[in-house]
Amino acid sequence: MATTFFTEVVDGSTTAHGQVSLALDPSNAPWIAYTTPSGDVMLATRSDTGWECERLPSEPAAHDDYRIGLGIDEGLNPHVAYQSRATDHLIYGVRGTQWSFEEVPTSAGLFPDRVRFPSMTVNRGVFSEQPFKNRPHFAYQSGLSLWHATKAPPKADPTKPATWKKNVHVVDESNLAEKGWFPALTFDHRDETLRIAYFDDLSPAGQSVRRLRVATMSPGTDFVGQPDSWHVQVLHGGQILGEHPAMGHSITGESVVSYCERTGRTLNVCVFGNFPESPAVEVVTGDVDNDDVHPACGVGHPSRICVVYGSGGRLRFAVRTGIGTYAVEDVEAGGAWSDVRFDDVGSPHVAHIAAGTLRYGVGDMT
Repeated sequence: MATTFFTEVVDGSTTAHGQVSLALDPSNAPWIAYTTPSGDVMLATRSDTGWECERLPSEPAAHDDYRIGLGIDEGLNPHVAYQSRATDHLIYGVRGTQWSFEEVPTSAGLFPDRVRFPSMTVNRGVFSEQPFKNRPHFAYQSGLSLWHATKAPPKADPTKPATWKKNVHVVDESNLAEKGWFPALTFDHRDETLRIAYFDDLSPAGQSVRRLRVATMSPGTDFVGQPDSWHVQVLHGGQILGEHPAMGHSITGESVVSYCERTGRTLNVCVFGNFPESPAVEVVTGDVDNDDVHPACGVGHPSRICVVYGSGGRLRFAVRTGIGTYAVEDVEAGGAWSDVRFDDVGSPHVAHIAAGTLRYGVGDMT
């Protein structure tokens, strides 16, 4: 059954450049972060009277293949993260009564260092103790390794203030391969398991050798010898050139990663979890027609894997109809920096850019 989308203009100034991130708050209201051509970080919020677009009082973001990190906590406070254009440091901001920004101390939680491929999510913490709810979590590449950082109080004494110290760790250390290309981190909403999907890079001159990997956290304590630990799994190996992963989770336990595979010029998904065929790589479409596609994925109602992407100057919406089969729908003109989130009833919310105009829509999958 086709999905009907109802779309509208968010920012019609024709100055929406890219790096789009869409988030839904606890009431399922949409928030969208994006950048202008000069690197200004923008935040769009929807009210009863329409959309309001705010330029954040922060330094410009680097123009690269990174979305602006965006998360909304239980108190409706927006959190953002991005790479500074001037320093390549990781900038984190949160708005309570007003905006507050800081450089994340990305080297062992002690001082800021240059990063690549920053990503952020906010854990609202349904099952967490109150001091650990609504905390930002970051993934990024530094020193050719994949890192994770958060700002939280000590686990041994949650009454103490939140800090970066002892909350910044290497997830997957570089050896023969670079680790941490294009990380995407999410919490599985069933049990709050944190996972990071990313690529490593083994490419010698003239070849493409990247592997899609996923790192799953096992929380530790602050006691000596019991830090957070990570289990790393290769999901898709071989002679591939993968980029721009996005990750979602189903209520039945499966997880899905969407990504572009430049060697075959395909848009793929990898489904993994507790089933015999895991991990299973499937081709969504072979019509990826340019090198600037940023797909996103999620699991809608009823447990259907969905992917949004841009191709041929159009926003496309793909729905998994069976093992390895997808129905691709043409939504509207645009498709640049497309993103998708699913609300509490499984309806897809999408955001994308069409000729400098930021657009948003909601789909009806019933």
